[in-house]
Amino acid sequence: MSLDTNYLSETSIIIPTIEINTLTQKCIKECLAHCFGASIFVVVDFENDQVFPDKIVKTIVSGDSTIGAKRNLAARASSSKYLAFIDSDAFPMAGWLENALHILTNQENTWAVGGPNVSPLEESLSERYVGLSQKSILVAGFNGFRKQFKPARFCDDLPSCNLIIRREQFLEMGGMNEKLVAGEDMDFCHRLRKMGKQIYYSPDVVVYHKNRCLKNYILQRLTYGASVFELIELTGSKNMYLLCLRLLLIVPAATFLFFFSGFLIYWHPDWKNIYLPIVIIYTLLVLIEGVKYSEKFYDFPGVVLALIIGNLAPALGTLAKIARVLPDRKKIYKNT
Repeated sequence: MSLDTNYLSETSIIIPTIEINTLTQKCIKECLAHCFGASIFVVVDFENDQVFPDKIVKTIVSGDSTIGAKRNLAARASSSKYLAFIDSDAFPMAGWLENALHILTNQENTWAVGGPNVSPLEESLSERYVGLSQKSILVAGFNGFRKQFKPARFCDDLPSCNLIIRREQFLEMGGMNEKLVAGEDMDFCHRLRKMGKQIYYSPDVVVYHKNRCLKNYILQRLTYGASVFELIELTGSKNMYLLCLRLLLIVPAATFLFFFSGFLIYWHPDWKNIYLPIVIIYTLLVLIEGVKYSEKFYDFPGVVLALIIGNLAPALGTLAKIARVLPDRKKIYKNT
């Protein structure tokens, strides 16, 4: 549903990035095309000589900081009524901002709005497999709807690659946690829900979001796994529902340890009566999900590989964090 241009002029689009590259330029171009009247803040690590033809695009230099710190910096610099967060490797579909603002202006207790972040039409096979796998419960848990066009609903959290909120309320919450390397959007949404406010997923608030290649996907999932204890600690124990959801983050580590326990069969043969059926069930589940989310017959091997990576790589990150052998996460993973 279309809104008056004045609403768009009351919005700041915030794009955090390491540097202004071709993906960032595309994001800015599409925002200018589909969100006429909105101001745009691009937050970069270091100053460069990039010049934009439109004066409404403002560049902020943040230094080497987390993505949450970059979003906070732009939010404080803005004077707009609304903030629209999008990643530098994403770009909006027509109607993205209008549809989100329509919801915010009509639902007082809804503090955050987002929608699908779907795969772009042009991508490599590796990126395609990653995108397809992220629709599966094995990778996304109960949040697979966020990568697809599903019916509108209230939900527990949405990713900050596609998140629109009132600026005053964002600042009232203290913005995003600047210490978190990953999961800052999950933490932000948890705090919002803890205040009794609502988060709304709408299928017509859409951005195209570039998927990572398999190599970078592994690094991303390792980093997610290494961040689970920080997220569980931030959740606290008062809200048992949300705490239980966060505790599900350690399931990949538990699953990996179980698979590794197969060597116990050598000393305790009866262990195979438990071990083998579960391994068979898991294998069948991966194969079924691979078939379910493969759009073409040749997708199947790649999707299965991406499913296994997406499901078990966080386990290695969690265990490496416990063993204190994981390198500095900011050196192996960049989420801007």
